[in-house]
Amino acid sequence: MDGLKGLMVTTSPPPPPEAQLIARLRQEHIPHLSMREAARRAGMSASLWTQYEQGYRKVTAAVTIPIEATDDKLAAMALVVGATPGELRDAGRDKAAIILQKLIDAGPDEHSQMAEAVRVSRDFTERQKQALIEMIGRARDSTP
Repeated sequence: MDGLKGLMVTTSPPPPPEAQLIARLRQEHIPHLSMREAARRAGMSASLWTQYEQGYRKVTAAVTIPIEATDDKLAAMALVVGATPGELRDAGRDKAAIILQKLIDAGPDEHSQMAEAVRVSRDFTERQKQALIEMIGRARDSTP
């Protein structure tokens, strides 16, 4: 055991209820939904999604800190995995539940739907897909 003297064992804080909900729904999603794909759909980085879903951020090898998604980010994550506003309220995130309901009521964004259709299409090369998605993004940004 002498070789373990300098070894520091760190434990990560348990994820908050809303993070557990998001993780469970993502893992149960059919078809399979990776963290990377879920993050892309929610418009955030995969590393940020991972931190929010795990409920912590690793600062150093020995230090982790609890982290919680903002209401806007949590609502976007919930929309991606199919959570309901009621589930977010049950997890103690009332403001995020209100935002999620507004997102659901607004319906799908046409530009996002178009970009997703291009992304999954087999009719274009990856280079063509990227160019089309960029054009769709510019069109969305210029729409009042």
